[in-house]
Amino acid sequence: MKVAFHTANYFARASHYQTTIADWGAAERRVIEQFSLAEFDQICSDISAAGFSNIELWMGHAFPKFMTAYLAKELKSIVEKHHLDIIGYSCSLGDPIRFPKWTRLCFETCQMLGIEMITSGITKETAPVIYSYCREYGIKVAVENHPEKHPEEIRKVIGDYGDMLGAGVDTGWFGTQGFPAHEALRQLKGHLFHVHLKDVKEVGEHNTVELNKGVVNIVECLSVLEQIDYKGIISIENEAADRDPTNECIASLNLVTSIVTN
Repeated sequence: MKVAFHTANYFARASHYQTTIADWGAAERRVIEQFSLAEFDQICSDISAAGFSNIELWMGHAFPKFMTAYLAKELKSIVEKHHLDIIGYSCSLGDPIRFPKWTRLCFETCQMLGIEMITSGITKETAPVIYSYCREYGIKVAVENHPEKHPEEIRKVIGDYGDMLGAGVDTGWFGTQGFPAHEALRQLKGHLFHVHLKDVKEVGEHNTVELNKGVVNIVECLSVLEQIDYKGIISIENEAADRDPTNECIASLNLVTSIVTN
């Protein structure tokens, strides 16, 4: 298993960590509006210094509407400068039936950046269209759970498209929904493309905390991943709205690497 830092962990950075999860949209806009190559260079420097060698790139740091071949080249150069690898692209693929241009921009952004996996929530209705884009671009999509309360809902979205669509289990969101995340991982073992390893303070809310400090049984999640011989990516997520999460992510990385053996 490879472990990555999800760059959405810094969604509140442009807001000086004076925001809330409920105000995500406004915080994300600040990130996009204030984005610069110098800021991305500092982000990558901080991630590398924290001990990570892989990142999952959040769309706020590589916004599809503004992506060009030149910008993609510059972003990749910065990532390489800090000895990092991009292992996935986290975005909202939107509604490809009503707004196909946006969805295509997301896939084109991935293609320009040389990324082979998108993580995004999608619906059962949009899955056939998303699947056609996957086949066209040769890019897989890990279907992430947010509102879903049971892993069977994700399995129904994947349907018959399992060669290109798989599960992108977000342990924190299953914690928020009150479903045991380790059991979700077990039930989706035959479909698992990607894992967002996240902990939350309480059921019913989505306030993230350092791994193993909240209600999600992170140790059992990692145990299940070893039991099912998962060989994919674990992205550590901690989208703290009121504090810099870097030190908590370092502690989370140390926890994961102390348990995971493969």
